[in-house]
Amino acid sequence: MRTEELVLQNNKLRVTLLSYGASIRGLEMPDQYGVMGPVHLVLDSAEQYRDPDRNPYLGASVGRYANRISNARFNLDGNEVALKANEGPNQLHGGERGFARCMWQVRTHEHTPHGGSVTFALSSPDGDQGFPGNLNVLSKYELDGDTLRILYTATTDAPTVVNLTNHGYWNLDGMATVRAHCLRLNSTQFLPVGTDGLPVDSLQSVQGTPFDFRNRTLLEDALNARPAGFDHSYAVNGPLGQLRFAALVDSTLSGRWMCVRTDQPAVQFYTGNGLGLPFHKFGALCLETQMFPDTPNHPELGSAVLRPGQEYRSVTELRFGVGPHPLLGKE
Repeated sequence: MRTEELVLQNNKLRVTLLSYGASIRGLEMPDQYGVMGPVHLVLDSAEQYRDPDRNPYLGASVGRYANRISNARFNLDGNEVALKANEGPNQLHGGERGFARCMWQVRTHEHTPHGGSVTFALSSPDGDQGFPGNLNVLSKYELDGDTLRILYTATTDAPTVVNLTNHGYWNLDGMATVRAHCLRLNSTQFLPVGTDGLPVDSLQSVQGTPFDFRNRTLLEDALNARPAGFDHSYAVNGPLGQLRFAALVDSTLSGRWMCVRTDQPAVQFYTGNGLGLPFHKFGALCLETQMFPDTPNHPELGSAVLRPGQEYRSVTELRFGVGPHPLLGKE
């Protein structure tokens, strides 16, 4: 099946989407001089996105469970669920054939004066990558002025776990790395993980650690303090389930900024530590709004269980601009 490419645009942003992985292929916006340019990593052709060696989940809709599940198994209602492992003994981003590696159906494509929207649909059968229940998923991208809104919804016919996210790779300058970017996270706690990316402790305070981004921090300084880079989950301050400020990234080189709001409990901050050709290490940053890694095996981190009659829902808003951020210091 051919990958469909769709465009949403207005006088501020141009967003290119792909049916493969229900993905953001690219996003273009002006810099401080009014010159349009890309702020998301892009492969040369739409078909290259099907190659997992080239495509590290670029802008993809990730599921059935984003992030990692230890030993590719968990307990659900007293029964052990065995998943298909794809990262050593663990499962990452829903398995080898997770949602990011699937062709989604284009359900709607609408244009409006403010931008428009695209809705992708996917049916994941019972037993898909080991997950129970037939799951029906919608991924909706809505462009409204300077904001790209991403809405995920899902329903199931049997108890299962669901955790969806968009795996955008952002670089506001179009430079080789994001070291010149600055980041602020609305978080006082992060989740310590081992070399396998799985939790090794409960949520910890960021105070006095290299993981403290409560104030605007230059990534050059952060990466000097932690040369291995970052791939950690942060608890987003504020009421769970309500849309709230999560992150603000900006660069003085281009003058661009991106503000992230979400209703999810956490944001995974990743500095592209594993990026390779045609990209560079630290060539982008990811701010993946989601649940915590391995939540199905850590009830203290919440519940990812979805049951028949319920609707999974996740909302994230990405707002883009140039110059001083109007909410800086007020979030």
